[in-house]
Amino acid sequence: MHLTRSYRFFFFLLSSYLVLLLAACGSGGSNASTTQTTTGSTPTGNASVTSGTTQPGNGVTTAPVPPTLTSCPATGTARAAIMPQLALGNHQNIVYIVNEFQKQSPTFGTLKRLNVTTGAKTEIVKIAGISISDAQISADSQWILFVTVTTSQDKLQLVRMDGQALQTLYCAAPASNGATPTSALNNIEWSANQQLTVFNSYTGAASYLYLLNMRNGTLQTEISTNSGVIDTPLTWLDNAHLYVNGPEVDAPPQALYILDTIKGSHQNPNNLQKVFDATSVTGTTNFCWNADSNFNGTNLFTSQCTTTPNPSGPGIGSQSGPSTINVRPATGGMQQKIFTSQNMAITAVRSISQTTLLLLINNNGLGTNVDTSQNGLWKVNTNGSGLTRLTTSGAGVSGGPTLLCQFTQYLWSNVSRDGSIFAIQQNSANGQTQSLLFGSLSGGTSTTFASISDGTQLSIVGWTTI
Repeated sequence: MHLTRSYRFFFFLLSSYLVLLLAACGSGGSNASTTQTTTGSTPTGNASVTSGTTQPGNGVTTAPVPPTLTSCPATGTARAAIMPQLALGNHQNIVYIVNEFQKQSPTFGTLKRLNVTTGAKTEIVKIAGISISDAQISADSQWILFVTVTTSQDKLQLVRMDGQALQTLYCAAPASNGATPTSALNNIEWSANQQLTVFNSYTGAASYLYLLNMRNGTLQTEISTNSGVIDTPLTWLDNAHLYVNGPEVDAPPQALYILDTIKGSHQNPNNLQKVFDATSVTGTTNFCWNADSNFNGTNLFTSQCTTTPNPSGPGIGSQSGPSTINVRPATGGMQQKIFTSQNMAITAVRSISQTTLLLLINNNGLGTNVDTSQNGLWKVNTNGSGLTRLTTSGAGVSGGPTLLCQFTQYLWSNVSRDGSIFAIQQNSANGQTQSLLFGSLSGGTSTTFASISDGTQLSIVGWTTI
């Protein structure tokens, strides 16, 4: 039986149920421990079993942590994930990345979390000599999967929300003799049942789309090319099928396809099922479109805005309205227009419930006559009614764009587990200042909880409960 995206809904409801259960039992949130690990080939992390604990007042047990390895598995192979259970609390927490640099070299990569109830900030894990990318939270709220990037090698790693059980599942090919790495690792997408992960890896001109079975460590090549470009994962539709962006040379993706992992390894990308073509309306390259499947995996929402070419070089000169949002069956078919704006550039759409979409508005351009007054985060009903503004771009930093989670599109990537709060990133117009904010989906003033302008990078990862 194929599990659809309603599996995500199950986890979403389950986490909400746990919150109510824990609250009824009078439980307070548990504190996460901080782990600092340096990179290297020596197995590190948990050298011995960490004993389990019981959440006071409710009997939910945090399982003991067996030994785990942060060293790389043999080149071209992967490890199974070790995932002992963690007892969760009832406070909504935002997980985010802080990457520190000295000149161009990474000094520390940190995964942190903010308890929006108490305001407390906790380091989950802090690793020297790396930066962190492509981080995402498991459907059960207990784990973070992420990539550590160094000057010598990229690693796919996993850590429990309390900072325990740090482990390495896969490593890109290392650099030799201090040379620049020839292999990269990115575009990670983790299935809602937490059993499969897809990602791109690049070695020279060779490009791969891998499927990792996290239960047994099996690594399978889904697609490979020698052209330097390859399909890139967007989001899982269900636990066997995922949307991938079609490859383009020196241009953004122009089409969306479905990869069926049941069909096995070494698939021909020319045989993938196309579900959306961004050029179908204008017949030209479209630099402004976005897509997300709905809450139960039955429909695909797409947004498109209007762009003008850059008169002095490649890329776009401006993006603005008119914009449209369309809906069609999740596996492709006739589309239906549900929303139109004449003056807004809709640059992102996310399905956050059976009836609600989040929208990013980002009018911009090279000239001075671009209306940016509507820029920010909005929501709208899936029937096109109830357009409501949630933020104003800038929000303490002047004139920059708003960003949702850049790594994954699950509900909990942008919205709290109880469905009441959003988290976003705001950048200044010059890109020098980055700020992270949260606010109520009912509207009102947003709260900035992290802001920095010294070259340190900030990114939203998603939501958990502690």
